[in-house]
Amino acid sequence: MGLRTILYGYKIENLQFVSVIEEAEIVRDIFSEYISGKTMKQIADVLTEKRIIYYKDKSTWTKNAVCRILENEHYVGDYEYPAIISEEIYMKANSMKTQKGCKKTADSPEIVYLKKNTICGQCGKRLTRRRNYSGLRERWECLGRCKIDCFLDDRTYHEKIKEVLNSVIAQPELLQYEYEAVEGYESSLDIIRQEREIDRMLEQKEPKFLPIKGAVFKAASARFDHCRLDYSKAITKKLIEFFCKQPVMEEFDFTILKKTARVITVNRDGTIEITFLNNKTINEKEVIFHGNNSINSESGNENSGKSAIGFSK
Repeated sequence: MGLRTILYGYKIENLQFVSVIEEAEIVRDIFSEYISGKTMKQIADVLTEKRIIYYKDKSTWTKNAVCRILENEHYVGDYEYPAIISEEIYMKANSMKTQKGCKKTADSPEIVYLKKNTICGQCGKRLTRRRNYSGLRERWECLGRCKIDCFLDDRTYHEKIKEVLNSVIAQPELLQYEYEAVEGYESSLDIIRQEREIDRMLEQKEPKFLPIKGAVFKAASARFDHCRLDYSKAITKKLIEFFCKQPVMEEFDFTILKKTARVITVNRDGTIEITFLNNKTINEKEVIFHGNNSINSESGNENSGKSAIGFSK
C-alpha cells in the first residue's frame, strides 16, 4: 500500500486542510463499525472488497491503515484539521481498542498520548513508561539505551509540562518566531528521530561513512515527502489567540497540551521542550514561570509593559 503524505479524509485548498466528503464518510464508517464490534481486519477486508480507494488508485486496505485512522486525533478537529468525528466517538473507539489490546489495567488517555508523543532528545526514539514491581511507582525511560540523568516520574513530568504551558499562557507571544526562508516544509516525529540518529552517528569516535550516507539520504527523502504549503503563521495566530484566553493552570490540564502541542522532547539532563503545532519549540530552560509572571531566561524581562521578545502588551 502506498504511503499517504496527506491524512486520509482531507485535502489542501487555499493553504488550508479541508475535508473530502467521500473520504470523511469512510472515516466515520470506520469508527462506527469498530465501535459496533468489528475488528480492524474485518473493516479493512470490507473496504478492500468494496474497492474503496485509499491512496491514488490503490484500493487495498490493511488493519494497520484502519488502526492509524482510529488512533489519529486530528479527526476530532484542531488548528490544522476540521472535525470529521466527535471527541466522544474518538474516545469510545480508542477506549475499546485499549481494552482489547491489553489485559492489564489500561493507561489513561493522557498517558497514551504522552507515550505516543514523547521522544528522547539524545536519540529521537520514543520514551516509554515503566512501573516497578509493586505498580506504585512509574518512570519514563528512553526505548533506546540513552540514560536520563534524573528520575522522571508522572508527577515530575506533568509538572514540567505545566510550567512550560503556564509560561506560554502568561506570555503567548513566546510562540512567535522568525519563519525560515525555505517555506513549505513541516517536520514530523519520524524525521526528528532520523535527524537525531544522524547526529548520534556523527558524534561517534570513528564515524562510518556508508551508514551515515544512507541515513542522510533516507532523512532527505522523508523531508521531501513532508513538503507542504506553509501556513504556520495562521496557526501561530490561532495558538496565540487560544493561549490568551486560558487561565493559569494550578493543575496539569492535558486538554491544553493535546490541542496545541506536536511533540514533547525529554533531554538527557531531564529538562523538557515542547514543539507546538506551528513548529515553535520552547525549552523549560528558556522560560521560568512564577505565579502570574513569565520571565524569559535569556533576557530576564518580566511579563509587564513589553514582553521579552519585543511585543507590546
